[in-house]
Amino acid sequence: MADERILVVEDDRTIARFVELELAHAGYRVGKASNGSAALEVIDRDPPDLLVLDLMLPGLDGIEVARKIRASGSRMPILMLTARAETQDVVSGFEAGTDDYLRKPFEIPELLSRIAALLKRTAHERVGKPLRASGVEVDIQSRRATLNGEPLDLTAKEFDLLAYLVANAGTVIPRDKILSAVWGTERSTDSNVIEVFVCHLRNKIGDRENAIIQTIRGVGYFFALS
Repeated sequence: MADERILVVEDDRTIARFVELELAHAGYRVGKASNGSAALEVIDRDPPDLLVLDLMLPGLDGIEVARKIRASGSRMPILMLTARAETQDVVSGFEAGTDDYLRKPFEIPELLSRIAALLKRTAHERVGKPLRASGVEVDIQSRRATLNGEPLDLTAKEFDLLAYLVANAGTVIPRDKILSAVWGTERSTDSNVIEVFVCHLRNKIGDRENAIIQTIRGVGYFFALS
């Protein structure tokens, strides 16, 4: 059973209660806040392991809450909930520092899957254990990568990109975040470099159907967990 603490920030009491009960049933310890200011107070007092954050909140909206959290230096994983379908809203959320998003209405199994993926990623980052997803294993310390136990012949930058994708497996990663983390730039004009390296990785891991490294149009990429 899980034991991580999750803070749910949602002003709709019915949704907040429903999510609270489902997360508690899954074994998580759950806290709630109905607005952005209250959420920031809770986080400052006792930071949770993960934040489930609604986009549309009274007062400070989810974007501003995420920005303030990141400005404080916190790397707490943030899962944004949004009823909006526009790509720009999703992009704005990523730019503010959210790690993943889920559109309303959503199914609880999908919510739990996204949460588990984010917590798994941060756990790997803390302990430095090899990263694993879809048969790929990446050892950051030794800079070695394998596919189903067989070594992968990667250039330095291919390794860096693969490591970043596997570390964030199960979540949608915007192009700007990839550029910043792997290439040290956020210029959208450089985004075509990602397509080139993703193509290289797909060839090297045998991802002919693009089922492992999936392109999310207008946003970025998704590396499948399995």
